[in-house]
Amino acid sequence: MARSSLARRLGAACLLTTLVLPAASCGGDDGTAIDESAGSQTPDSTDESVEGADAEASGDLEELSADEFYPAVMAAMQEAGSMGFSITTTGGPASTEVTGVMEYDDEGVAMQASSAGAQAMEMVMLDKVLYISGAGLPLPDGKTWLSVDLSDPHSLFGQLGKSTDPSLMFKAMETPKEFELLGSEEVDGVETNHYDVVMDTASYAEALDLPAEIAKLMPKDIGIEMWVDADNQPRRFHQELEIPSLTGTGEPTTSITDGTYYDFGTAVDIEAPPAAEVADNVPGMG
Repeated sequence: MARSSLARRLGAACLLTTLVLPAASCGGDDGTAIDESAGSQTPDSTDESVEGADAEASGDLEELSADEFYPAVMAAMQEAGSMGFSITTTGGPASTEVTGVMEYDDEGVAMQASSAGAQAMEMVMLDKVLYISGAGLPLPDGKTWLSVDLSDPHSLFGQLGKSTDPSLMFKAMETPKEFELLGSEEVDGVETNHYDVVMDTASYAEALDLPAEIAKLMPKDIGIEMWVDADNQPRRFHQELEIPSLTGTGEPTTSITDGTYYDFGTAVDIEAPPAAEVADNVPGMG
């Protein structure tokens, strides 16, 4: 019973980590909080693109140094205000595709998305609260959403929620172990610089105070490839992680995550689900 509960918690936590890591890897050190979200079931979640939102970057490509990279990319995303994203993660027989939008403002970042595949669900992340619908959650009658307080230090999700704070993230990523420009490539018709970045996982886990059961699932180093345009906007990322078996006896699984960012400057309106449809407690998910 305990193993089943832990597996459920880790499975949901790993999905959240999959969403958090790629976006947070573009984080800055300005102290703003990044919230990630998903959920196309809420009404009026997105509007049409803002008039004048450019599909192509302006200017010429310039190489960023390791010290410049994260602040420059984060500043570019904040200046854009919002963007769409699509993330596909495969690992063994499982595959999950997440699409959605994120918006930046003075309060941080709000996101909204839906996932299809092995862990199909709708999610909204707003004001440090994560709302989840689907995923086979054993919700009470009349409830279609689970809310999780990402600021609760006693919750597994609350501990993971620290990864939405780039000021903490920067303790691990401010000085990458390795940083290399691999060349220039086009992504969806936009010219980009292709970077390879490697971070020390021990420092990363310590900076975010990740729970031991999550930290032990992570490899020694975390590597990520990023494609960045002339405006320092991220256009694509690629990441491969080897995840040990939850039982400790099976073969490890290689998790491969690919994502693209687009529609910079898209107008979005992210709302929480109706309160009457939200449960705040599900056994085994605390």
